[in-house]
Amino acid sequence: MKPTSAILAVSAFAITAFAIVESGRMQPAAFASVGSTGVGGFTMITSSTGEGPDESPYETLYILDNRGEMLFVYGIDSAANRKLVLRGGASLPALFRAARGG
Repeated sequence: MKPTSAILAVSAFAITAFAIVESGRMQPAAFASVGSTGVGGFTMITSSTGEGPDESPYETLYILDNRGEMLFVYGIDSAANRKLVLRGGASLPALFRAARGG
């Protein structure tokens, strides 16, 4: 084996070993973790509200309508009925204008 080939083989082995070790340190995603997805001009983002039991905390769902430039916020009011309720909505351009002080 040539010295350059040996160095390349050792480097590849070291990188692979490092990737395996680091992937073992990753925490598995919890059920109530922040997540996002987008399809058809809509982006949906979930986040924990900090309320509810530790095993399954209540979450808030944010929906961005990219075409209509709207933000909708949904949540769960009580653990008993687990019904998704619209908490509010706003025009994105209006929100950005207000944030800029206009």
